[in-house]
Amino acid sequence: MTVRLVPILAVCTVLNAEQRADIRVEVDLVAVACSVTDRGGSPAKNLRPEDFIVRDNGVPQKLKYLWQESELPLTIGLIVDVSGSQMGFVNQHRETVARFLSQVLGPKDRAFLVQIAQKVRLVTGLTNSIDQLGDGVRTIGTRAAKEAPLLGDPCKGHGILFGCGGTALWHGLYFAALLEKRPLTGRKALIVLTDGMDTGSDRSVSDVIEAAQGAETAVYTIKYASPARFISPALMLRSALSHGLERLAIETGGVPFSHPKDKTSQVFAQIESDLRNLYVLGFTPPDDARDGKFHKLEVKTARPDLVVRTRAGYYARGGGLTPPEPSR
Repeated sequence: MTVRLVPILAVCTVLNAEQRADIRVEVDLVAVACSVTDRGGSPAKNLRPEDFIVRDNGVPQKLKYLWQESELPLTIGLIVDVSGSQMGFVNQHRETVARFLSQVLGPKDRAFLVQIAQKVRLVTGLTNSIDQLGDGVRTIGTRAAKEAPLLGDPCKGHGILFGCGGTALWHGLYFAALLEKRPLTGRKALIVLTDGMDTGSDRSVSDVIEAAQGAETAVYTIKYASPARFISPALMLRSALSHGLERLAIETGGVPFSHPKDKTSQVFAQIESDLRNLYVLGFTPPDDARDGKFHKLEVKTARPDLVVRTRAGYYARGGGLTPPEPSR
């Protein structure tokens, strides 16, 4: 819910592309990407600095810069769950990813493709070649994809005889988020197709959120609920109580979607609109806030007709993001 607040007046500059490139050398600058829409979900246009209120650990911040990243390239990680509970969706996943590439990816955009099951495979590395990505998509769920390089460390699992069980979901998403940590311009996102069930990863959903926030990457989750959950009461209960996908999306500034069925085009249109109509707010925290710790961000709009969505926080300079220890 949007709360009307008294605007904090700030001296801000609306920057062109060359100026945006220049400020990247200002290492203490915190850049916060925000999706701003009206109540109907349409992107808000022509916003001014006084339309935003930003708090860092509860402390109001003076905006130094304001710009939009509508023309910068996208870097997308496409993550597909092909574990046993998703085998009935594999053909649909291939079609969904292929449609995303066709509908959203432009000539300057880049993507990589990851397959998750008991092991995590980098099916196609980062590229802007639609042909290479298309070749990778056609191998999803096949023997060829199982021979692709492992992504990250092998998953050992805890208390499970066979590695991480059948679905090392959080393990795979953690290392996919670290791929996004490279110094790339533009907007970064992970698109995840899964039922959200993890069977014993070395990493937790909290680890994935921390890695994604540190890489300034939004996560969009598309949940395909497995029919197998109806066979086992334990799976039904576990599925009902699992909110990891929703938490992952919301805390990184993305959106959680349920099974889109025949509405995948609308889902992709919303994701693309999000990524290509971002406002970026820049502020420089005081010296005593550059502690290397996680800072909670709060970004609101002073206009009651607008809704702002962004990541839940960032890691301050001074310590930066280090890979979190596996949750036990």
